[in-house]
Amino acid sequence: MKKSMKKTAALMLGAAIAMSATGAAAYAEETAMPTKLWFQVGNYNVGIDDSVETLDTTPYIQNGVTFVPFAVIAEKSGARINYDGKKTIYMKKSNNKDTYTFTIGSDKYVFNGEEKTLAAKLTVKSGRVVVPLRDIGTLLGWKVVSYDNQKKIVQMTM
Repeated sequence: MKKSMKKTAALMLGAAIAMSATGAAAYAEETAMPTKLWFQVGNYNVGIDDSVETLDTTPYIQNGVTFVPFAVIAEKSGARINYDGKKTIYMKKSNNKDTYTFTIGSDKYVFNGEEKTLAAKLTVKSGRVVVPLRDIGTLLGWKVVSYDNQKKIVQMTM
């Protein structure tokens, strides 16, 4: 009798461990961060790994700098952004304690208390804050891997 109780307990423990591992793997898969992004100037679509989502404003180039909606690149990178409703945007990366403060209309930002400079000013297009893609992408851990000058497509990897 004691042997069968031990076997039952061992089987139940094994099943519980297996189920929790499966649940953790499913959760990790569900919340996995993308590893590839692409934007095309003038196109409402953004490529995220193997899927495509539609933007409400298109990326564009101004003075040689590609601009994209701030919320899209931040959220796809796991960062949280908060907007004070006026001109200040606060960003915190999900994987560490780094904080960034940006001001619409300025090319300056504050990183953990230290002032830095972007390639161009944050601005608003079609009611969305847009940012210099390369600068903000780099801050969030992205690397530009290719740019098709004819098609105006920027591809990035994490």
